[in-house]
This record gives sequence, C-alpha cells and structure tokens, in this order.
Amino acid sequence: MKPFIFLFLITLVPYSSPAFSENGDEKILFSSQEFISYWDSTSPKFNKLKNKLEKDFQRFDKSEKFLKMIFYRSQLHLLYDYDQYASIEELIESGKFDCVSGSLLMASFLDFFGFEYKIIETSFHVFLLVQLDNQQVILESTDSFNGFISEEEEITQYLDKFKSEAINNTLYLHPDQKVINSLLKPSVYRTIDLQKLKGLEHFNKAIHYNNQNDLKKALEEAKKAEIFYESDRISTLKQLIQSQLSLAVND
Repeated sequence: MKPFIFLFLITLVPYSSPAFSENGDEKILFSSQEFISYWDSTSPKFNKLKNKLEKDFQRFDKSEKFLKMIFYRSQLHLLYDYDQYASIEELIESGKFDCVSGSLLMASFLDFFGFEYKIIETSFHVFLLVQLDNQQVILESTDSFNGFISEEEEITQYLDKFKSEAINNTLYLHPDQKVINSLLKPSVYRTIDLQKLKGLEHFNKAIHYNNQNDLKKALEEAKKAEIFYESDRISTLKQLIQSQLSLAVND
C-alpha cells in the first residue's frame, strides 16, 4: 500500500474568486478593489455591509471608531459561524468563516478605505494589525466578542503569545514523517500581503485535499498557492504531493 502523509497545519481556509487579474507575464495579483466590486454587485448582504461602512466612513474617517464599525458590522452582517474549511464564498453566502476568510474580508475593506495595516501570518493563525496615528489595533476575526483589541497592554500580550509559539511550536506529523518537520517550517510569525494571504488559502486547500487522499486536486491547489506565495513550506508541500502521486502510479 502506498504511503500517505496526513498533515496538520495552519488553520487557514481556501478561497476562489474571479476577483483577481493577470497582466501579460506578470503573476496573478489579488485586488481588494475587484474583490469588493465583485461581491458588491453579486451579494445583497455584502452590498448592505459596504453601503453602511461607506456612510460610517463619511462620519468617522480613518479613526478607531470607524475600525470598530468595520469589525463589528462584519461580524453582524457576514461572520456568523466559525468553520475551519469555509471558503470566502461560504462566508458571504452562508456566514461560515475562518481566520483567513475573515481576515481577507476585513483587510479588503482596510485597503478600500486607505488604512495602514499588516496581515500577520503565524504557525496556525492569521490576524490583522492596524496602525492609526498614535496607536495600534488588532482585528481578530474569529473572536466576535473580544477580537477588537486596542489597549496597549492587551496588544503586547496578544503579540507575545504568537511570537512565543513561533519559537516553540513543532509540526505534528505521523511519527514516520517527522523528518518533514524541518522542511515545512511551521514555526512562523511574519507579515504578509493580500496576495500571499490568497496563496495561503490555496495552501490550506491543498492540505485539505491531501488529507482526503485526493492527490490530483491537492497538487492543483499547491501549484496555485506557489503562484501567489513563494515559500519553503508551500514548495515542499507540492514536492511531497508529487512524490505521493509518483508512488501511487508505480504502486
């Protein structure tokens, strides 16, 4: 029987949407403007949220008050039910979401309204760090009650927790596959952009299909992930899936 690698990795979600563009030989780039425009024209719920936020922005501009509107209105109108593998389509259509789809939604609005912010990728999570004139704010999309973090001490504690995990975490794999631990480099704490966030969606989808033993779809998603995000663990995952496919053919 061919060997099968079952992966437990970052809790991210897949995303597929026409909201991207390709220009000549340039890589496909995620566009928050196209993302918002597409869903604004196809989803009444999204359209309602966008319209409310535009009115809020006229009143509060780029302030902490308006950030609260982005966070809590997103929770109220779209983010209903946490689901590990929910796509952005599921988020908008049924309210299912995860840290990546939730962060992608809020980051797109931050882009749209001109905020300075960072997308923080960690070993098992993604969140947003917004810079205002004299303070920082964390938007933790998966916590509707305590996910808007603006107190300096709470922000420091929150960030330190993930920085510590990046140092101490190890990847859990089947005991026979522990050698892959160092290759996939799961101990992560870094800033990424929207394009790389989209790559992580495909990366996680590749893992999802791999764990279902659908290696062809897993390889397709790994290749898409690599287009958006050139990273060691995405490249390694693709090679592992290719190896498993080769073994399956020769089995």
